[in-house]
Amino acid sequence: MKKFVCTVCGYVYEGEKAPEKCPVCGVGPEKFMEQSGEMTWASEHVIGVAQGASEDIMADLRANFEGECCEVGMYLAMARVAHREGYPEVGMYYEKAAFEEAEHAAKFAELLGEVVTSSTKKNLELRVEAENGATAGKTDLAKRAKVANL
Repeated sequence: MKKFVCTVCGYVYEGEKAPEKCPVCGVGPEKFMEQSGEMTWASEHVIGVAQGASEDIMADLRANFEGECCEVGMYLAMARVAHREGYPEVGMYYEKAAFEEAEHAAKFAELLGEVVTSSTKKNLELRVEAENGATAGKTDLAKRAKVANL
């Protein structure tokens, strides 16, 4: 039994030849491709795929990652202001915008492979260590800010 994949909607049909009409999107048999051998993906996320690129590209990727991260914080701060002022719809818009910027940052992080690995276990270990250090740093900052009456 052969497998045929609709190149329009992704429907998979099993049979000796492609169907006359896709039952999902309605295209004809010419839009079906026989699936044979190992599956390949048109787009694949590979952690650190940019490593080894020229330094100017790496610098621009890092700058974009940092910019997207900054925008997440900015939009969430704007959301907090909007909610406090009684504009929940505006606040929710800013929260949505922050999530979209976070998605952009995540893609740059994957390209760079500097702050994320391809292992969930390793990512958790790294974050526990980092958060432990960050907590100590934030506690110190809070104490100094209190002394400065901030």
